[in-house]
Amino acid sequence: MKGLCPNCEKETSLRLKKENEIYKIKDQKISVEAEFYICSECGEDFATADQMQAALVEGYNKYRKLEGIIFPEEIIDIRKKYNASQKAFAKILNMGELTINSYEQGSLVAKSMSDFIKLMEHPENFTELYEKNKSKLSPNQIKKIEAALLEQKVHICYKDLDKVIEVKEKFTGYNRPDWEKYFYMLQMILYYAGIELYKTAMIKIAFYVDFTCYKKNLRSVTGWPYVAINLGPVPDEWKTILHQAEDCGYLLNRSDDDERGELFSIPKDIDINKIKSAFSKSELEIIKKVTLVLKNKTAAELKDLTHLEDAWKKTAHASRIDYKHAETLKLF
Repeated sequence: MKGLCPNCEKETSLRLKKENEIYKIKDQKISVEAEFYICSECGEDFATADQMQAALVEGYNKYRKLEGIIFPEEIIDIRKKYNASQKAFAKILNMGELTINSYEQGSLVAKSMSDFIKLMEHPENFTELYEKNKSKLSPNQIKKIEAALLEQKVHICYKDLDKVIEVKEKFTGYNRPDWEKYFYMLQMILYYAGIELYKTAMIKIAFYVDFTCYKKNLRSVTGWPYVAINLGPVPDEWKTILHQAEDCGYLLNRSDDDERGELFSIPKDIDINKIKSAFSKSELEIIKKVTLVLKNKTAAELKDLTHLEDAWKKTAHASRIDYKHAETLKLF
């Protein structure tokens, strides 16, 4: 190729050559394949700024792999995972914005700092620092980060809970168990009830919704299996469901004034139209009908009602209930 040689300052033919060179990075000697040109006029070699930068980047990357140092792209991915700007990320980590910027641009990170930033990959670690330093952030940045943290929490929730339930069609109403739809169904029950519901009432209504839908449509709403216990049918892993629904922001709960139990409600800022879109018209009608019939029943009344159902009477204690018993539902 033709080019200007900086040694003889002549426009001449240049020959591209590659050789391994040793770069000393920190305390390590790193072999890098370096590119440079040889001038056909004076015979001297030289490297352009781009070639020197490419060799340096290769050297840094080899050093990062050798020492387990975080890569710039990984820092960017972690920051974007939480919708944080460089400025906000720096404040949360108690670092300078220019420092974060330099790391993302390719500056080497010290091993101790690298290990610290890697810990932020885990939402629980990031959340701990975020809560300590959120007062330093703007309202807009707080809103973005908290939305991202909720999304991460929900993702982890689904990933972990998907392992809990083994799919067997007779116990799932010929529908695949769907955590999100179950959480949405609980929200719709509370929405149609228009009042806070005790835990017992809410999960009994959920049972009647799924089994009534199967009776009418040969398909449950959520695909969730139910178990027969002394208090009547309850969703399998019901304690986990309620804990995760609350932890992921789908439900709110509190102890009532008489300390008789937990009362559940839905957050005020939920998008009810988005939730409704997860259901068919028939499913919504069933959720509404069942909720309105049962919302004012006491725990004792609901227990007695479910004890009349074959779904409870013909299922062994602590065993899953076959959806075939939906055919003989007495209440709906």
